[in-house]
Amino acid sequence: MKTDPKARYQGYTFYFREGFCWNNLLNPNARLLKVKLKGESVNDVGSMSLYTTNILSNKYIVALLNSNILFDYYREFINCSVNVQINDIKQLPIIIPTKGLASSIELLADKAIKKKQESANANLESIEVETEDLIKILYSIE
Repeated sequence: MKTDPKARYQGYTFYFREGFCWNNLLNPNARLLKVKLKGESVNDVGSMSLYTTNILSNKYIVALLNSNILFDYYREFINCSVNVQINDIKQLPIIIPTKGLASSIELLADKAIKKKQESANANLESIEVETEDLIKILYSIE
């Protein structure tokens, strides 16, 4: 890649990478973090972005971060303000699942994405319940 010596170093590493993002301000009455997949793009301060390693997929992380379990943990132990910072998200306990469980969660994420692409008003409640159930198994919560 051709680089500009005047550009900040971070630009070369993180720009134009697929990952996941969220708004830096959360509605005070929100019930979820509302994380979404992001395509290859330039980052902006209005939307915080992170990237996965080769171990876990972006879809898996997005499903976890959009769960009630991690939202409750986030609000209770990390940050109860409306500002959702990158370092806050980095503090969330992300469990590395079995391949089967990861695959099941990713399939549900794919199902949700497909439904939303077909209709912006699609009801995802059944998919959300299934995903929450798998995440409860992952975190050993009954």
